[in-house]
Amino acid sequence: MRQILFVLSHGPGSTIAAQESFDALLAGSAFAEASALFIGNGVLQLITSDSQLEMPPRKNFNVAFSAMPDFDIHRIYCCAASFHERGLIHQDLCIRPKLLQPDAVAELWKTFDRVLCF
Repeated sequence: MRQILFVLSHGPGSTIAAQESFDALLAGSAFAEASALFIGNGVLQLITSDSQLEMPPRKNFNVAFSAMPDFDIHRIYCCAASFHERGLIHQDLCIRPKLLQPDAVAELWKTFDRVLCF
């Protein structure tokens, strides 16, 4: 089975880019072994709705992300630099991705048949 890495880089804001990338991840999981990598503002999608962080109004992905194992999406990664630049801690997140340093992110890309960036 093909392995596809979905790179989610848009924050949950006023555009539908974050929702569309998540929808593509779920759809892709039906046809390939799908994994997710959150980078840049995409890490903000992972914040729980009850987090104490000051955030503008945003789409709440908590329930949707908790369903990822039901879609056979088990490998979920987050860029550690993006995570720390935004002052996040694990307690702020609705799921627990594996944090990767930037050099490990670069190596991760090489292990997939396809990489789709959103």
